[in-house]
Amino acid sequence: METPSPSREDILDRSTLRRGQQVAFNHHSDGPAAGVIEMRTDDASALWIQVNGGAGRRLIHREDGYRLKRSD
Repeated sequence: METPSPSREDILDRSTLRRGQQVAFNHHSDGPAAGVIEMRTDDASALWIQVNGGAGRRLIHREDGYRLKRSD
């Protein structure tokens, strides 16, 4: 059985995320997207992500049900 790359697994501990890091995110209500972390709260419960392709910024909160993966 092949072990998935750590960079492609869901991120459960968001405290490891840093500004400038590329991430992909997905939510059941609006599908997949990707972008760069612009800012995060100290406890990493909320992230501002600059969405790729000029799609603006998205505020993602831990309790909102988004799945995150590293994409760099």
